[in-house]
Amino acid sequence: MKDINVSLSGVDMDYKMASRIAATLAKELNSGEPVMVAWHDKTTSRMSPVIEGGDIHSRWHDYGESHGGKLEIDVNGDFDFIFADSSSFETLGPSPLVNLRDMAGNEYLCQIDALRDPKHPSEEACVKLEGLTTKGDIT
Repeated sequence: MKDINVSLSGVDMDYKMASRIAATLAKELNSGEPVMVAWHDKTTSRMSPVIEGGDIHSRWHDYGESHGGKLEIDVNGDFDFIFADSSSFETLGPSPLVNLRDMAGNEYLCQIDALRDPKHPSEEACVKLEGLTTKGDIT
């Protein structure tokens, strides 16, 4: 696996910013289509995927490596991301799900076909989220 270390100073780095930096770098360095398969946020002790059992410090890395990870990007020593190449995967078409926000800023995951108004979440079509998103964000 290719390892890259990025160090930035003068910025309050959080997971969202670090993941955007890593994804942009992975796209620039990879001739295929990079997809993040695992990550570790050392500042909050969060990781994905969460795998019960196993070593808490390496299970996310073991998963990324065993699921096609070819590129590991470390941002400021606090955030680690593993990317695989998804260019050989079939495209399944558009997602039947979309993220929406209500007027109060609450985020929902909604079934597109069940929405009466594609810009407003409804109880019949949506589930309130706490930090999960899809690629089809609409705000």
